[in-house]
Amino acid sequence: MSLTIGGETKIDSEPCVVAWNNKLFVGTDTGSIFSFDSNLSPGASWTAHAVQLFALSANYGKVYSTSNDGGIRIWTSEGDKVSELPAPNADIESICLHEKYVYAGDEQGNIYVYENNSLIAQYNVLEEVKDIAISPPLMFTVRDLYVTVTEIKPEQSKDRFTTLHVMEGRAPLRVSGKHLVVTSRGGNNIQLHDIDLDSKFKKLHEVKVSDMIITSMSARDGVVWTGGWDGCAKRWKIDEEKLQPAGEINLGACINALVAVTGDTAYALLTGGKIICIKAA
Repeated sequence: MSLTIGGETKIDSEPCVVAWNNKLFVGTDTGSIFSFDSNLSPGASWTAHAVQLFALSANYGKVYSTSNDGGIRIWTSEGDKVSELPAPNADIESICLHEKYVYAGDEQGNIYVYENNSLIAQYNVLEEVKDIAISPPLMFTVRDLYVTVTEIKPEQSKDRFTTLHVMEGRAPLRVSGKHLVVTSRGGNNIQLHDIDLDSKFKKLHEVKVSDMIITSMSARDGVVWTGGWDGCAKRWKIDEEKLQPAGEINLGACINALVAVTGDTAYALLTGGKIICIKAA
């Protein structure tokens, strides 16, 4: 299956993080957030932070952003500020929204869990949190050497947790149904794991994605999309215990971030300001 360009646009600043919630939200190196509809027609844009955004996520009509100026800022999809969630210890580098909770990880290894804009739990996984994925009651966190699997129950305890397993891997990582997909420690491959404690999160399959570093990963509808320094966006179908190649396209510039909106459609942010819609033909 081939991948094709379904549309593109360009902004004047460097796009670095991306999120989707019925609209595309793009965070830049200047601290701004731009919104676009599915056809990449521009919508609202606003200054969210004074400097580059570290993380961006969106759900339930809200947009969550972080930079090196403290906690998490919450916006409407039109750019009106709703609230700000405090981070007591260090800069937030990753955000994961799952059901009613907001999970945020900082550079000192702290995980903050928020509900209704209030901090309800805090844990520490002992290393910088570059990415988070959730499959309740399991939380997967990663920097660039190990994936830590932690059991947490924020509705029961605000500070108790159990470390269940540690395995090799680095950011980015994603949960897809009963599977975890994680970048290999070398940064060139992706690995498919069972989300199963009894099997000790067995590695089922590993495929080489690129000779260069993978920067981005997104999973939707049993399909994983990847992008990286080589400028190639690739699509992989999870077929039971294997990752099957399902299309690729060379976009000609480093992919800073990528988000899938369905198994067949994704958006990529390229160095130089391009934003491209990619479709599976």
